[in-house]
Amino acid sequence: MNSNNYHQKKRFGQHWLVNKMILEKIKEVAELDEKDFVLEIGPGTGALTSKLLDSKISRLYAVELDKDLINHLNNKFKNNKKFSLQQGDILSINIDSINKKITKVIANIPYNITGPILDIFIGRLGMISKNNYKKIIFLMQKDVVDRILSKEGDANAGALSVRMQLMSKIRRICDVPPSSFNPPPKVFSSLVVFEPFRPEFRLDIKLEKYIDKLLRISFNSRRKMIRNTLNSIFSNDEIQKLSESSDICFNLRPQDISINKWIKLAEACVKITNKN
Repeated sequence: MNSNNYHQKKRFGQHWLVNKMILEKIKEVAELDEKDFVLEIGPGTGALTSKLLDSKISRLYAVELDKDLINHLNNKFKNNKKFSLQQGDILSINIDSINKKITKVIANIPYNITGPILDIFIGRLGMISKNNYKKIIFLMQKDVVDRILSKEGDANAGALSVRMQLMSKIRRICDVPPSSFNPPPKVFSSLVVFEPFRPEFRLDIKLEKYIDKLLRISFNSRRKMIRNTLNSIFSNDEIQKLSESSDICFNLRPQDISINKWIKLAEACVKITNKN
């Protein structure tokens, strides 16, 4: 079986990477060594899997949703002791038994589950992950990566960019054209590397939760000035005090506020809330 004689299933969002240069690039940026226990999500027919196994890694654990590919993958890698495979949905299967062993996660993410995948592997504000991932290498929809990496003042800036940048160091390696896949998707992709911050380098949990609250409220009405969105939880007098103590112009819209300003605003909000 190969990508040319297998009919991908639209419901699984299958677009297999066939560009050999990008396959090699993924292996290169992963910087694999003998200590690495790799989780590969959606190995498909095993093109990337072969390259990952042809390295010094100690183990590769693959999770594939498509039952029709399981026998093919098991037969293809049956003689490789570093390979193991589980059939199932990465969004719902239990990998607790191996999770602490995993050092790197690699995936060509189906576009329709990008959000949940980011929640599981990058995490959420206000929740400290017990994972030990050193690197997470994702091939994702370019538009999503543009949003994740955007800074204040950018039209793409949003809650997603603030959340992701508070939890992880992020690097875009390269953009990938539709022709690199079989079948070609309708949009460009980007190869991106996340290096999640260790718990000791994250903000205080309560502060993260408050930032997340502010982001949800503010970006729910991104065309409004934050003065007009925060009045749902603060009085006019409190908003005035917040503006003074956080040194933020409350006539700004949320996409124009920097990450450092969101932190200062959350700190000021916590102080006012505690006083009340």
